[in-house]
Amino acid sequence: MPPDLSPEKAYSVLSTQLESLQQLKGLQYQEGKPREREWSQLTGKLIIGAFGGDSPNKIHFSRALYAGTTALTFRGRVDHGKDQGDYEARIQAYEGVLNSCLAELKLDLPEPEIQGVFASGQEYEFYRAAKDILGLAHKEIFVIDPYVDSELFNVYADSIPRTVTFRLLSNSLNLPSALISLAKKYASGRNFQFKDRKLIHDRVLFADNRVWVCGQSLKNAAKTKPTYIVEHMNRL
Repeated sequence: MPPDLSPEKAYSVLSTQLESLQQLKGLQYQEGKPREREWSQLTGKLIIGAFGGDSPNKIHFSRALYAGTTALTFRGRVDHGKDQGDYEARIQAYEGVLNSCLAELKLDLPEPEIQGVFASGQEYEFYRAAKDILGLAHKEIFVIDPYVDSELFNVYADSIPRTVTFRLLSNSLNLPSALISLAKKYASGRNFQFKDRKLIHDRVLFADNRVWVCGQSLKNAAKTKPTYIVEHMNRL
């Protein structure tokens, strides 16, 4: 059976299934197993729609259905510990398969164009756009901003995987002590680099080979004045 879902649609529906899978975690198997059965039936169909019936993804998902121990119990005897362990092993196996599926689909998704003008008071809309930009990086993020504060780590950095190098160029004279403390903690993950430059003014976001120019600093963007995010189309 060939795939019949576009990468965009497949990514959306499988992301939803991954979110709903989280609700099955931590349950006792007696409660979770009926919900697991319904979830797995739908997810299996969606994986076929995304990749085809004979795809490795479908094969891996089929194997996940039987994850757990292989030990046999005496006929008529219920081993709750084994059943609970098997249930948890299946949930973990499902999660691994879905994460792999989503990573593969992400490679086929068209790169989104993120840019726009944000009116005064549209702080949240600006935040969502900037965070989406940071989430596009697979290898490296580079932020140039002379006026960042602790929000850089408390609000934005959670979209940056530890496998992605995060570089910051800023003016240490403008940095609050709270940000410096957070930066030191974040640097313990060994993927953070900071460079200090006194004579910088521009606000620029780099995500791998894509570049965006921001009208205001991430610190207070769109709080009291309108601003913008524009992608530099001559990509590096």
